[in-house]
Amino acid sequence: MKGRVIFFVVLIGLAFVATASLDESRQSSLETRLKRETIMVKSPKGCVFYECIARCRQRGYLSGGYCTINGCQCLG
Repeated sequence: MKGRVIFFVVLIGLAFVATASLDESRQSSLETRLKRETIMVKSPKGCVFYECIARCRQRGYLSGGYCTINGCQCLG
């Protein structure tokens, strides 16, 4: 009987540690999804939308990007 109680306490402890670890990994994956990157486009006319989309997709941002006053903004 005493052995079973100790076994269940250890299982509960392991479940708690696994849950905490899972929460940390979800937090870090959420932060990487929300990260945006600004690419400065050196064009005399400013940002050209199709160049911005192409450069962002080459860098791995599948949603492309959009032009702003400061340059090209990639979407994650």
